[in-house]
Amino acid sequence: MPTKLILALDTKDPTEAINIVDEFHSIVKYFKVGSILYTLSGNKIIEHIQSRNASVFLDLKFFDIPNTVKGAASVVTGLGVQMFTIHLMGGREMIRASLERILEETEKNHWKEKPLALGVTLLTSLNEKILNEELKINLSLKDMILHLAKMGYEEGIRGFVCSPEEIRLLKDKLGEKITIVTPGIRLKGDSLGDQKRVLTPREASRLGADYIVAGRSILNKPDRIKAVEEILKEL
Repeated sequence: MPTKLILALDTKDPTEAINIVDEFHSIVKYFKVGSILYTLSGNKIIEHIQSRNASVFLDLKFFDIPNTVKGAASVVTGLGVQMFTIHLMGGREMIRASLERILEETEKNHWKEKPLALGVTLLTSLNEKILNEELKINLSLKDMILHLAKMGYEEGIRGFVCSPEEIRLLKDKLGEKITIVTPGIRLKGDSLGDQKRVLTPREASRLGADYIVAGRSILNKPDRIKAVEEILKEL
């Protein structure tokens, strides 16, 4: 299956986000809604994306006590999003509670599909120095990522968010059937911004990414449609 593009709605303006969806929905079928936009617009942006027959990746990285994340998973399942994120550092009980509630809600309402809960290991803005010196975790970056991913997999997580550098690490250890969503995508010549671990769309696709997430690399370009077309050619 070819790698798919998710367009991140990287804007603080809900009206602009709606306009971006309207501009791109004919060529992009997945849109990412993050915490800033969701806080500003609520479910309206989700409903608008769905009204354009596109899919929603809700990236809120739920990380709380198990009962709270379980409740959030219930709400998100009811929204009909295709994917959402939970932070694996919340631990086994939190992960298990989330997945159980997704299944319960889906079966209770006789829905054909359930959302894919994506496990977040370490943010792509982190590097080994931050991990060791600031967070006081005495592991290498890759060892910590693999530890969290294995724990999530053992509890039923079958999709993960990871930087391009960790794609092969996770697929080699957990199997090719897992779903990998990869942020940290930049076109040649782009600024790295706040991402520490990045690759081009072609590089990520060749490594086995199922989805790549791009926002600023597209939205900051003078010809945004052309930027999307260039990415799609690389996949």
